[in-house]
Parts: sequence; structure tokens; C-alpha cells
Amino acid sequence: MPDIQTKLTELAQIIDGRVVPNQIAMKACVKGIVSGFPVTLEATQTNYPFGVSYFLETSHFSRPNNESFKLTILPKYARGWFSFVTRFLLDLSILDSTLIFKYDNGNLAKQFAHYPGVANNILLLEKLAHFSEMIIQSNTGLYLSQPTSFSELDLTVCKTVFDTMAKLGQVLFEAF
Repeated sequence: MPDIQTKLTELAQIIDGRVVPNQIAMKACVKGIVSGFPVTLEATQTNYPFGVSYFLETSHFSRPNNESFKLTILPKYARGWFSFVTRFLLDLSILDSTLIFKYDNGNLAKQFAHYPGVANNILLLEKLAHFSEMIIQSNTGLYLSQPTSFSELDLTVCKTVFDTMAKLGQVLFEAF
């Protein structure tokens, strides 16, 4: 297994970016570009139990004065009335068995969730990253928290996660 610095360098090459050295709060930080969007991968520590965070920025491309939304997606750990209400309002049977949604603008969140390919890409991210949280903000971008430590991270999976996030970012850019 490669050392952490080698792995950071490999990731930087994969995402056409650079390793950000000497981060005080982050032991691992790589910034790059995927499908034209600025991306960042961060980890406060590189070993278990600390995971990694993915960021994809769309704020450089967002249009001012647009109505916005924030959609938080969590794995379904518990059932309850909130889960039922969310499934009813978003009406996405493909996602309702595995994920919980929280949002601040129901109409826009529903439009986004029903956009072609969005549900399948969210499911792919859940399958690949087994994320603990994903936040989609129409005016800033996407955030995904993966519980896998950087030292255990498969860089091929990492690249696929960024590519899939870029597809969702493209939807935000085109339609929101």
C-alpha cells in the first residue's frame, strides 16, 4: 500500500489538481477540476475512524437572484413519520427505501430530484461511497461525507464519486 503522500499525489493526478500542503486542520487536502467544476477532497486525519469529505463547487457558475434550494440526503437508519412525509412529498420510490431527504424548498427540491438521471446518480453515490451525508445546494454545489478513511480510500472509487457528483453539478448548472 502506498504511503499517504504518494496517494495524495496520485489523487491529484486523477482529478487534474494539486495537493494542498501544510493544512493545519486537514491532514489530507487535494484540489482539482472534474468536468470543469472545482473539486476538493479533505480528511482531518488519514486513518480510521476519520472519513473523507468531497466538495464540488458550482457557485462560480450560478446565476444571481435565482430561487435556491438545499437538499440534505442521509442514509435511512431509522423509520418514522418524517420518513413517510418525505417520501410522500418527493414521490421518488426509487430512492425512498434507502435514503431520507430534508429540504428547505420543496418545489425546487422535487424538480431537481425528478430531473433525468438525478435519482440514479444519487443511488450510485450511495452504492459507491456509502455516504453518511450528502448536501446539494443549488447556489453553491455539492458536499458528500464518506466514512472511509483516506488511507483505505480506493482512488478509482474516488474518481467515480467525483465524476458522478459532476453530473449532478451539471444539472444544477443547467436547470437551477
